[in-house]
Amino acid sequence: ELDRQQRIREGVLKQINRNPEMKRAYDLLVKDLPEDQKENVIAQIARSARRAVARTQGQQQQQTRGEAVGV
Repeated sequence: ELDRQQRIREGVLKQINRNPEMKRAYDLLVKDLPEDQKENVIAQIARSARRAVARTQGQQQQQTRGEAVGV
């Protein structure tokens, strides 16, 4: 499980680092944190954002198929 989490974290950070605009945005969010915490916090924020987007997209797909969306 720890290995899986590490791979996910590295993938998230790699994706952010490939996009200079996204990298600047995340760096701005964590600019006041101690250096040793920045990478972990960036990964946490990115994972939360990814989950929120996936959840929203799933709800939109259910609505377009006419399925009920439970809240």
